[in-house]
Amino acid sequence: LFPRALPPAESLQLAAVCRPARLISGDYYDYARLHDANIAFAIGDVAGKGISAALLMATVQSSMRAQLRAGRELAAAAGHGGGSAPVLSTASLVTRLNQQLYAFTPPEKFATFYFALYDDNTGMLKYTNAGHLPPILIRDGTVMRLDVNGTVVGAFSFSQYGESTLQMKRGDLLVCFTDGITEPENEFGEMFGEDRLAEL
Repeated sequence: LFPRALPPAESLQLAAVCRPARLISGDYYDYARLHDANIAFAIGDVAGKGISAALLMATVQSSMRAQLRAGRELAAAAGHGGGSAPVLSTASLVTRLNQQLYAFTPPEKFATFYFALYDDNTGMLKYTNAGHLPPILIRDGTVMRLDVNGTVVGAFSFSQYGESTLQMKRGDLLVCFTDGITEPENEFGEMFGEDRLAEL
């Protein structure tokens, strides 16, 4: 279910990998080029393991792609009408995703979710982080962690989500990850952790 090809981009080099610890994983990533200069990308982590987690991951993916498709259609309709294309809001998309998951999945089924839009022309990044581990931004040797501006998706019908912006600069490295990187333990029971990831 992972995307097979990278979207074309002028100012962004995108790479993704998933190596599940078991045969089936609940970790999720996705990306797509939109109607304009925007590139959408997402990462998530479904609660639980095995087939049930993977099925919810597939639901998250199909719901997100449906929301993006609806956004494209709205933009195309606005373009034919002579108006300006509507701007897709990351907070609105995550809110709709949360409501859909809450309505159609058991309450114990939820996911952390990070969704972003990158403007390939301006380098502006808009994002909503729904309870996911904060991505790490490496800029000129300095480590910064991005905002978390909402709770997990699928757990509560009333959840509200914010939207943050970040001006990306040439040479920036943005690392989005799940706890499959940070929580594995060595023989002494010590987790790898986010500090080691940032150093790496």
